Amino acid sequence: MSINEENNNFSGYGADNSKNMVSTEKQKTASNDDLDDYVFQKPVHHRHHGKEKMKRWKKALIIILISLIVILVALISMFFIFSNIGRSQLLSDRDDTVLMTPDGVESRDNGKYVVYNGKKYEYNENITSVLFMGVDKENLETNTDDFGKNGDADVLLLFTFDTVSGKTNLVSISRDTMSDVDVFSTEGNYVGTKIQQICLAYSYGDGRETSCENQVDAVRKLFYNVPINSYFALDLSAINVLNDTVGGVTVEALETFGPFVEGETVTLHGTDAEKYVRTRNTKILESNNMRMERQKQYIRGFFDRVVYETKQNIMTPVDLFNEASPYMVTNIGVPKVTYLAENVLNKNFSELNMQNVPGEVKQGDFYAEYYVDEDSFYEMFLNIYYTPV
Repeated sequence: MSINEENNNFSGYGADNSKNMVSTEKQKTASNDDLDDYVFQKPVHHRHHGKEKMKRWKKALIIILISLIVILVALISMFFIFSNIGRSQLLSDRDDTVLMTPDGVESRDNGKYVVYNGKKYEYNENITSVLFMGVDKENLETNTDDFGKNGDADVLLLFTFDTVSGKTNLVSISRDTMSDVDVFSTEGNYVGTKIQQICLAYSYGDGRETSCENQVDAVRKLFYNVPINSYFALDLSAINVLNDTVGGVTVEALETFGPFVEGETVTLHGTDAEKYVRTRNTKILESNNMRMERQKQYIRGFFDRVVYETKQNIMTPVDLFNEASPYMVTNIGVPKVTYLAENVLNKNFSELNMQNVPGEVKQGDFYAEYYVDEDSFYEMFLNIYYTPV
């Protein structure tokens, strides 16, 4: 074979080999393309699926947020609806009111206008009154078989609130106040009206609603027939429950008795709260007046705690209302509570004007009797319920 032939053969061999190499490269390229499709296209498909999931989660989150906003708006709307209803209820039954006056006081339009010591006054129809009663029983159960023995209202507090100005008053009424009280027989029949200790009005009833209504009527007569269409009665067990619900109440002991030492600061928990506001030495004529001072001190401390807790949680008054439910009798519903909570909370309770019905305690035939100083009392009454013209 010649060299040229060898070269030609070599060249032919090389050409064929080159074709094979090109074919191989094409196969590799095709394989790489397939690999690329598998390696890169598949993850792209997964990333798209992840985005779809994120979109669904975002939509769900938006729906949840919108739902929460709707619920919040509904709750706020309900709060204000209840508040408006509460105000209307607290100021109801005013049209037929005939306010009484002491002898010698000039009045007209059923007591809407009066002249006292040469000054003219007009009755403030924006004021609502709530009577709080602390009953010396542990269970306010209905008992229609024994009228006259259904407990006494040992604590009587008349709370007044001006729905326009926001002015508040808390008047403490001595349980021993000698006043007109409607008396009923043990069968529940009306007997007549008798001047006796005002706390006894509660006993002439069924131990619940009719007892409260008779007690309200006695206080209304004392306060010259002023409208009192809301009441709240608590039994003994409620004191400790409500006290502990607000985390206890701190006081500086006004007297030395039991576990308390005059001048020492103590935070009342459990049964100590009841001991502090109820205990008295009946051998001392002024014992109830001394107890009333402790009660006023405690109430101020209690309401300070309520205001503090309500600022942390606006539903605190409603929670307290619910906690007290097993131990109370009341015609105050959620609307009234909502209105009072909303409006009274805006006032600083250090501005709450706390005072006693003025008078003098005397020893009766058997028990202490408290006689009201009518001149001083009527002046206090005018300052609360009337405005100078």
